[in-house]
Formats: sequence, C-alpha cells, structure tokens
Amino acid sequence: MISQLNKNRVYIGIDFGLKKIGVAVGQPITNHANPITIINNDTEVYNQIDLIIQEWLPHAIIIGYPFAIKKNHVHKNLDIFIKNLEKNYADKIDIIPHSEILSTEEAKTKLRELRKSNIISKKKINVDDISACLILESWFNDNITR
Repeated sequence: MISQLNKNRVYIGIDFGLKKIGVAVGQPITNHANPITIINNDTEVYNQIDLIIQEWLPHAIIIGYPFAIKKNHVHKNLDIFIKNLEKNYADKIDIIPHSEILSTEEAKTKLRELRKSNIISKKKINVDDISACLILESWFNDNITR
C-alpha cells in the first residue's frame, strides 16, 4: 500500500509489447497518469528506459503483466524484460508487475472517447501509451490507502 508520504512521488507505468512499449507517468495524489511516449522494443530499449528514468526519477516502475493468460512467448520476453529492469534498477527503483487484463481493449475505448472530444488527434493509432496509463491508474486504485 502507498502511504500518505508516498502520494507525491512519481511512478512510471509500462505496457510491454514485442514491438512497442507504451510509457506513462503519474502520481498517486492525483490518481491519474499521462502518456509520455511509445518506444520501439529493439536494441535501444534500455537506453530509452534510462533516459525516461533520468528525466522523471520515479519511485517505482509498474509493468503490466497478463497474469490470467496462459504463458506464451510474450510472457517469456516480458519476464526477460522485467529481470533486466530489476538487474539495472532494483537498488534504486521498485519494479512491480501489475495485472493488465484487458488494458489494450480499455485503451482502445478510451482512445475513441478522446478522439470524439477532440482531445487527441484523429490520426493517433497507437494504444500502447494509453494502456500504460490504464495500468498505472489501476495500480494506484489497488494500492492507495484512503
């Protein structure tokens, strides 16, 4: 649980994909997250994560994890990604897997709503950063002490 003292800290949300990784940032005090970027999941992924960590100085990284789905090749790659993050940052930042069941479907719905209200461009097609927001907000909802 997040104590009152931790509500002002910054948290990063990640929606992992084999090709792209959505990234969001938020604070429990607002119970809200904002998309910050989508990075390619390639040889530069950890350099990009480093830059994000240097810029935002998060207290923790919350990573969407499909717990209820039968393990497959995505899980294997996600497990490697999490292990690498833990190896590189566990002494400074908590790395926390969090259930992401249906986050992509929720993100598509939210994206449609944002387009209808002209908050985002109708051309925006990626849902990865919106999914990262939903993962982080879900974690806030599950962990904030009221």
